[in-house]
Amino acid sequence: MTATELQIAQKYGAPLIPIEAVAEILGRKPNSLRVLVNHGRGDEVLAAKLRACRAQLGRRVMFRVSDIARLIDEA
Repeated sequence: MTATELQIAQKYGAPLIPIEAVAEILGRKPNSLRVLVNHGRGDEVLAAKLRACRAQLGRRVMFRVSDIARLIDEA
């Protein structure tokens, strides 16, 4: 577990976090992040990376902590 992954897991829980937590981590509003992930409007590269991090639990979209941490570390 990387340091980034550990920090995210300690603050938001693990292994999955909601879109609101991802928005807070990335410094964006949750609704703008939803539009980015669902429709790809804006930063296409970030949208593709976030889509790869998501996991569907019924109707709820969650994101894997390990993937979000990797996305941050690669930036």
